[in-house]
Amino acid sequence: MIKDILTAESAKDIIITAFPRFCGMQVELLDEGWDFQVFEVDAGWLFRFPKRKESATKLSMECRLLPDLAGWVPLPIPRHEYCAELFESLDRPFAGYKKLPGIGGDISKTVDQHKVARQLGFFLARLHAYPVDKAREAGVPERRDLVAYWHNKSLEQLNGIIDLNVDPRNLRRYLENDVPLPYEGASRLVHNDLWAEHILVDPRSGSVSGIIDWGDAAISDPAVDFAGLYTWYGEKWLEDVLVYYSKTPDTKIISRSRYLATCLAIHSITLGQDIGRLQWIKAGQEALRLIFAA
Repeated sequence: MIKDILTAESAKDIIITAFPRFCGMQVELLDEGWDFQVFEVDAGWLFRFPKRKESATKLSMECRLLPDLAGWVPLPIPRHEYCAELFESLDRPFAGYKKLPGIGGDISKTVDQHKVARQLGFFLARLHAYPVDKAREAGVPERRDLVAYWHNKSLEQLNGIIDLNVDPRNLRRYLENDVPLPYEGASRLVHNDLWAEHILVDPRSGSVSGIIDWGDAAISDPAVDFAGLYTWYGEKWLEDVLVYYSKTPDTKIISRSRYLATCLAIHSITLGQDIGRLQWIKAGQEALRLIFAA
């Protein structure tokens, strides 16, 4: 059981004990989300520490999936070079990889939307073609009928949201009355958390430089990845992405993506409220604005 939250100093001790080559290097807390603490080492390496048992399972899956997947997809993703599945003194797994260049798409002021749409269309076509059997062997979980799951969860979470920037009655009416039919096609490997903050952008060229945070990867409905993109620039831009996707999964991909994007926005606001992450609240609010503007 993982009990303690780490400081930069305690994380440094663990990293150096397991991997002495990092002795003498500076360690700083870079970010902390729902599942992980992320420490930057020597301004070039990132080490991720799970905050709970379920997060440790996600990290273990990443360590098995990403090395092979990195050679499969056309955009850079983390390559875990240091994996400590079990550090005996703390019963704490952790992993490190070379920091990818770029900044989160949610904060980048230079995004070439046409170029990015092209890159992500090709990227998702390749990701969704990854052999599902290999993903299962890496421990990637299966998520059936995401629409039904998020429908129920979103209606429950909506009751606890303090601040919305859309009419809550219209939002609830949409969630209850416009539920799309479930996906009936073949399940695919999906990123399952493809918010703009997980899409790194080169601030000079405005193009994608990497895709990060794979802990929620699943075998599921490909619409969930398009839903993440919907929350970035809306439906018209998502249609541009789909132009470069090899084959549209089904005729209802847009309506499912829009519905799932709505649910993901509600979830983002909820998590932001729970851990005081204003960035997630604002991202969810902006996503709802885009969705209902359409």
